[in-house]
Amino acid sequence: MAGITSRTTSVPEATARFLHELDELLGQPLATDSRFVDLLMATPDPHGAALGLLRVVEAAGKDSAALLKAVRSGTSDSLAEDELNRPLLARLLAVMGTSEAMVDHLVRHPDSLPLLLAPDAFLLISTPAASAVALREDMLRAVGADPADSAPQAAVTGDEGIKALRRTYRDAVLRLVADDLAAEAPEEIVDHVMAVLSDLAAAALDAALAIARAEADGGGDVRLAVIALGKTGARELNYVSDVDVVFVLDSAADEDTRSLATDLAQRTRAVLSDAGGEPALWEVDTALRPEGKAGALVRTLSEFEHYYADIAQNWEFQALLKARPIAGDVGVGDQFSQSLLPLVWKAASREGFIDGIRSMRRRVVDLIPAAEAPRQIKLGRGGLRDVEFSAQMLQLVHGRTDEDIRTPNTLVALEELGEHGYIGQQDASVFSTAYRFMRVVEHRVQIPRMMRNALIPDDDGKLRMLARSVFRSGSRTGARLEETRRDFARQVTRLHEQIFYRPILEAAVGVHGAVVDAHKRGSSLQAAADRLQAFGYRDPQGSLGHIKALTTGVSRTAMVIKQVLPALLDWFSDGVEPDRALLAFRRLSESLASSGWFLKMLRDSGLAAKSVADVLSLSGYATELLLRQPAAVAWLDKFDNLTARDQKVLTAEVDGLLRRHGAVAVTPIRETYSRELLRIALRDVLDVGDRAEIPGDLSDLMDLAVRGALEAVRTDLDAPEIPDYEFAVIAMGRWGGREIGYFSDADAMYVFRPKNDGLDAEAKGRLSKHLNKVALQLSTRLKASEGAQGVDLDADLRPEGKNGPLVRSFSSFQAYYAKWSQPWEAQALLRARPVAGDEDLIKDFLSLIDPLRYPTQMPQKALTQVRTLKARMEDERLPRNADKRRHLKLGRGSLSDVEWTVQLIQLEHGHELEGLRTTSTLQALEAATEAGLLPVEDAQQLAAAWQLATDVRSAVMLFRGRTAESLPGDHTELEATARLLGYAAGEGHDLEDDYLRTTRHARAVMEHRFYGF
Repeated sequence: MAGITSRTTSVPEATARFLHELDELLGQPLATDSRFVDLLMATPDPHGAALGLLRVVEAAGKDSAALLKAVRSGTSDSLAEDELNRPLLARLLAVMGTSEAMVDHLVRHPDSLPLLLAPDAFLLISTPAASAVALREDMLRAVGADPADSAPQAAVTGDEGIKALRRTYRDAVLRLVADDLAAEAPEEIVDHVMAVLSDLAAAALDAALAIARAEADGGGDVRLAVIALGKTGARELNYVSDVDVVFVLDSAADEDTRSLATDLAQRTRAVLSDAGGEPALWEVDTALRPEGKAGALVRTLSEFEHYYADIAQNWEFQALLKARPIAGDVGVGDQFSQSLLPLVWKAASREGFIDGIRSMRRRVVDLIPAAEAPRQIKLGRGGLRDVEFSAQMLQLVHGRTDEDIRTPNTLVALEELGEHGYIGQQDASVFSTAYRFMRVVEHRVQIPRMMRNALIPDDDGKLRMLARSVFRSGSRTGARLEETRRDFARQVTRLHEQIFYRPILEAAVGVHGAVVDAHKRGSSLQAAADRLQAFGYRDPQGSLGHIKALTTGVSRTAMVIKQVLPALLDWFSDGVEPDRALLAFRRLSESLASSGWFLKMLRDSGLAAKSVADVLSLSGYATELLLRQPAAVAWLDKFDNLTARDQKVLTAEVDGLLRRHGAVAVTPIRETYSRELLRIALRDVLDVGDRAEIPGDLSDLMDLAVRGALEAVRTDLDAPEIPDYEFAVIAMGRWGGREIGYFSDADAMYVFRPKNDGLDAEAKGRLSKHLNKVALQLSTRLKASEGAQGVDLDADLRPEGKNGPLVRSFSSFQAYYAKWSQPWEAQALLRARPVAGDEDLIKDFLSLIDPLRYPTQMPQKALTQVRTLKARMEDERLPRNADKRRHLKLGRGSLSDVEWTVQLIQLEHGHELEGLRTTSTLQALEAATEAGLLPVEDAQQLAAAWQLATDVRSAVMLFRGRTAESLPGDHTELEATARLLGYAAGEGHDLEDDYLRTTRHARAVMEHRFYGF
C-alpha cells in the first residue's frame, strides 16, 4: 500500500495502513483528509498516534461516533464537508501520539473517551486553587463516600472499590495529560500540573482511607492523619513517583486503637499500591518515618514529638521542611503541623546540620551510575535536585529568622527568596526558568508509559519524540532539546556558587563597592556571617576580614580573586576546616600577588583552583610546605606534575648540587628534599596515583637526601690529618623497611672502619672524634629550617642505645654482637638497610649482621624473650589512659602486633627462606604466605590492619601537621582523616568502624600466631 501525501505532509506506509483502517471503522475519509493528516503528523509520534486512535476506536465501537461529533464544527453528516475542531482534535491526537499508557487506559475504559472531548476539559489547570477540593470530592464519590463527612467511609469496598478509585484517578490524569500536552507553553503551567498531581494523590489517599475505614473501622473512631513529605508535601509531584507519607495517630489512642490504625494504614497503602484488576497507582513510601523501615508504621503525635525532640537525625528535620497534612483526620494533621514544623528552623542551627545536608546531596550524586549521569535530568549535575537543594539551603540558613521564606514549594521559595533579597531576582528567575523546563522534560519522559524515569533517552528516535513532545513550535529536534538542557544545567551549576557566596563578597567590601546605609550594611554583614557559619566557617567574622582583604580595591589581583573566590569558598566549605583554608589562601595569594601566571591559572584552570582548595582545606602539612614554596602551586594545573620523579633524575640533580656547591651543598639538597616531599604530599592529598607507593617514595627521597648530605659534610670536614676511613649510614626501623610516613624519624646507625689497620691509639681517638663530628653535623645540617623541610636523624636504635657511642667502628660492632647482643637487637636488625657510605664496608656489615637476624636456629629461650618483651611493651609503653583498641602503633592489632608477628617468622625461618630476607613487612608477609608458614586469610587480615594503621598515621599527619598516636576521637580530625583516605564526606565513623573491625581481626591472628593462644 502506498503512503499518503497531503498538501504539506507525507504519511509513511505503515501509518497510512492504520488510517485506512480508521476510515473503515468510522465510515469517514480521514486517511485522505489533509487537515487531519497534518494534525496527525504534528504529534510527537504520528505512527503511535494513528495506532493509538485505531485501538481506542476499536474498543469504543459504536460509541466512537461521539468522537466524530466532537471534532466536527458543522452540522453535516460528512466530516469532509465540515470544518474540524482543530484544537480539540490536536488535543486528542497529542494524547494518542505521546502516551501509550493513556491509550491503554482508554482501551480498558472506552467510555472515558468523552473526558478528552468535553468542553470543560481545561478546568483542571485553569483553576488550580479549586482543583484540590474538586478532586477530593470526585475521588470520594467514586467509592461512595461523603466528602462532607469528617471521617468519610466508602460504600464501595474491596476489589470493586479499588477499581473505582484507580479508574477515577486515571480519568483525572487523562484529562490533565491532555491539558498539559495541548499547552502552547507547557513550562508556564507546569506548577499547576504538579499541584494537580499532588492534590490528586492526596485525594486518592483520602479515598483509599475511606475504603479502609469502611472495611475495618465502621465507627470511624480512629483519628488517623496522613502527612505527605517530599514532592507531594510541597505540591510539586510529578506524574509517576513514590508518594512519601507518614501516618500520625491521635495521642490519646490506646493500644487497641493503635493496632486498628496500623491495619488502616496498611490497607490504605495496599489499596493504592498492590497489584489488582486495575493497575496500581504508585508506591506509598513510608520509609521516611521515624527509624525508617524498622520503625512502627503508625505513631501517635506525642511519640513523633518525643522522637524529633530527642532522637531524630539532622536529615529528618530537612524532610519535615516539605511536610503537609493531606488526608485523614484534619485536627490531628493540624496539630502535627503546629507542633513539628517549627522544629525545622530550630534544627537548622545544629552543629553540622548544613554540612550533613550537603554530604547527603553529594552521596546521591555519587550513587548515580556513570553511564547515566550525563542523561539524568533529576539527580545529575545542574539538574532538578540542584535547584531544589539550592533553594532549601538558602531557606534553612535564613529561614531561622525570616518566616516569610518558610515554604515547602521550590518555585514559591525561589520567588520569596528573590523578593526578600536572599538571592538576586534575576538569579531567582533563571533558577525558576530552568526548573520549569526540566520539570516539563521529566514529565514528558514519564508520560509515554507512566513509569518512574528521569533519564534522557540515548536512542535517537526516542530522543526525537521526546523533543517533539517538549517543543510545540520552532525546531523540535533532539539536538535542540539537548542543547537547551545542557545550557540550563550550566546556568544552575554556575548560580550555586554565586548565590551562596557572591553576597558574602558584596557584604565584605560594601554592596557594589559603594558606601551603604549603616543599618543595611550591618544587616548584609550579618547575613553573610550567617551563611559562612552555616557552611562550616567557625569564625565567620574573621573569615569576612580575610575576604575583604582579598577582594578590596580595583587591582588586577583583587578583580581576579573576586571572580574565583565564590567557587573557592564553596570548595573550602566542602573540606573540614574552611577557616584555615581561607587564611592559607590569603597568605598564598599575598606571596604570589605579583605573579601574573598565578592569577591566570586561578581564573582559567578549574582543576588548579579546585586542587588548591582541596589542599588548603584538608592538609595543614601540605599547606605549610606549599606556603614555604608557593611557586609549586603551578604544579596543580596538571596532575602529571605530581607523579614521582625518577630516582636517576633526582640523583643526577643532587650530584650537580654537590659539584656546584661542594661543602655547602646540604642547604640546596634539603631544599630539593623539601620540594619533592611537597610533590608527594600533594599527590597524596589529591589522590593521584597509588597511595601504597608513597612510603617507598618517601623512603627513597630520604635515602637520596642523606647520601647527598653525607658527601657534602665529608667534603667539608675531612682534612689531610684525618686518617683514611670508610663510613656508612644504616637505616633502621620503618626507614630501613622503606615504610616511612610523613611522621617518621629517620632511625639510623653509623659504622666506620679505618683503612689502615695499624693506627695507634692517638690516631684512632682523633678519627673517632672526627666521625662523631661528621655524624653530628650530618644530623644538624639536615634538620628542617624556616625555608625547607628536613630529615630528623635518630640514632637511639644503636647498640646500647643512648648510652652507647654515636659512631661505632666495624670491629666494635663485631665484638658487641659476639658477646652482648640480645634477641631484640637481632629483631631490630631485620630492618637494617644501608643507605649511604662506602660499598665495601656496607657489604661487610651485611655479612656481619645476616647471621644474627637470620639465625640457623632460634632457641626456645630467645623465642620466649621476644614474646615476653612484646607483652611488656603492651603493658608499659602504651601511654596512660590510651585506648588499646585505637593506638596506631602499640594498640591491639595495630602496627606493632603485625610487625612482631612477621619478624618472629623471619627470625625462625629467614635462614632457609630467601624471600623472608627483606626489610619490608608486607614483602616478608607475602613470602611467609607463599612458603605456607601463614594461611592466606590470616596474612590478608594482618596486611589489611598494617596498611590501614599506616595510612591513618600518614593521613592525620597530613591533616594537622603533627604525628598521631591513636585513631582520632575528635569528630573533625576523624572526618579529615577519612576524607584523606578516600572516604566520602560524612563517613568518618565508617573509617572508625573499619579500623576497629580490621585490627580486631588482626589481633586474633597475632595472638594465635605470635603467642600461640
